Amino acid sequence: MSVKKNLCAALSAALALALFGTAQAATPNRAPGSVIFFHPDGTGPNHWGAARLYFKGLDGSLNWDRLPAMAAYRGHMANVITGTSNGGATTHAFGYKVDGLGSFGMDGDRDLARSILSLSGYQGALMREAANNNFPVGVVNDGHIGEPGTAVFLTEVGNRDNWQEITRQMIQGRPGMNDATPWVIMGGGEADTLPAGATLLHRNVNQERGAPVNSRASLRTDNLDLQAEWNAKGSGNLSNNPLQNDDYIVVRTRAEFERLKLALQNTNYAPHVLGLFAFQDTFNDRNEQDLINRGFVRPEMAPGQIGPAPTKQSRLVLWGDFNPAEPGYNPPTFAEMTEVAIDILDRAARMQRRPDPRRFFLVAEQESNDNFGNNNNAVGTLHAMRDSDNAIGVALRYLAQRPRTLILTAADSDAGGMQVGSPNKLGALPATNVVTSEQTPDAAITLNTNPSSIPLSGLIPDSTPVANFADGVEGRQSPMFLTEPDQFGNRMQFGIMWLGTPDFSGGIVSRAAGHNANLLNRQFSERFDNVDVYRMMHLTLFGGQMLQYPTERAPAR
Repeated sequence: MSVKKNLCAALSAALALALFGTAQAATPNRAPGSVIFFHPDGTGPNHWGAARLYFKGLDGSLNWDRLPAMAAYRGHMANVITGTSNGGATTHAFGYKVDGLGSFGMDGDRDLARSILSLSGYQGALMREAANNNFPVGVVNDGHIGEPGTAVFLTEVGNRDNWQEITRQMIQGRPGMNDATPWVIMGGGEADTLPAGATLLHRNVNQERGAPVNSRASLRTDNLDLQAEWNAKGSGNLSNNPLQNDDYIVVRTRAEFERLKLALQNTNYAPHVLGLFAFQDTFNDRNEQDLINRGFVRPEMAPGQIGPAPTKQSRLVLWGDFNPAEPGYNPPTFAEMTEVAIDILDRAARMQRRPDPRRFFLVAEQESNDNFGNNNNAVGTLHAMRDSDNAIGVALRYLAQRPRTLILTAADSDAGGMQVGSPNKLGALPATNVVTSEQTPDAAITLNTNPSSIPLSGLIPDSTPVANFADGVEGRQSPMFLTEPDQFGNRMQFGIMWLGTPDFSGGIVSRAAGHNANLLNRQFSERFDNVDVYRMMHLTLFGGQMLQYPTERAPAR
């Protein structure tokens, strides 16, 4: 090759490198847009991987896999390594690291809690800043509406156990702040919305918060009727009937939810919605054997039986009341609530008089991922993961129509340290995980840990291995899970192992799609912190420059 050709090639390579470098630079889009923040609580790649195996197969893909941008998430708090639900949510909502053990929209616990400014300097969380600037905002949770992952974006209390005050602030606003009302609040938690002594629609099937099993008594200790107060807002239409265009409605059952969906066929209808689908949580977060012992089973299904793909319904009743005659039976799923919330918030945003605030902010948390994991309920965790994935699919379909939208996911910790164990099929030669169509999966077995890990006598470690139980479709000693077919049509058996019941720091991965999502691969490829969740969302909602990473604790206000 001639010197001239060598020079041209070198210049071309340099130009290509320069262009590539420019394309990869961190260039936030300063134009504002909507934000859908998913908090699939307690989930790491291990959880998503197990769900993929069970519902899609080894060669399949989840909607989570289709979020193109990703970064490793760091969730440490100001004083603990593993993020807590309340502390992590406070950091996501305010942009500062806080005391991880007590903070709930404030920094510190109980008498030590102090009111703080957010990173933008606003006197409140990012969602309050958005709502008070006329952005439609909403929260969705399959747990109590006061669960930290969502409620921290709207409330400020001294401790996460103050369910009454958390619920009150979500509906009435913070004391003395004249807060705008959120457009959508959906989840469980009816127990904290009616006056002391009132009878609830939902019964306490899981003996939550020390209340008697099957009790329908309100847990409030004051005379507030927050349901009536919600319904009386706005125009004052008290019908509580979406088919009569009531602009503030309360929905509590599957039938009422379906009626709301029917009313939303009128594309000009965008009501404020308070959904209360359970006494406390919509899910039944006990271990598998406990659910079986208490009758949370479908009588038409045999032990160990699962329904057909793609839903693979469990015999265990994992969400809602187990009695079909009860109003809490078959509550709306997290994905269904998310779809309705996005529909309403999108309409509300487009109906704003001024073009500037025509965007919305939704925070959606699937709390059951975390709670089933903390109770080492494998089938519950897998089905919760599928529901989270369905909700991400809803958001991706919305993004295809509204590209100026950021979809962002983050979990603050890893619930239970969930892992897949894949024993070979008993008696199969050569050894294989594959279960043929003529076979049934083996029962879940145990896997041994380091045989010298626990000294059982004296100072010399005993050589007896420690057995860890594996979970199958109904817990210990039940049939193992079967993957969906891989590209060769093979289905393989696996069990779920647990490191323990607490939350662990884990290997959390955040993923994103849409407006400003590329920042995960570029600006945050080395480090994506829980503080950066706030920074990305604030940038997208308000436009302009990204706020600087804080170098100090949150300032008091």
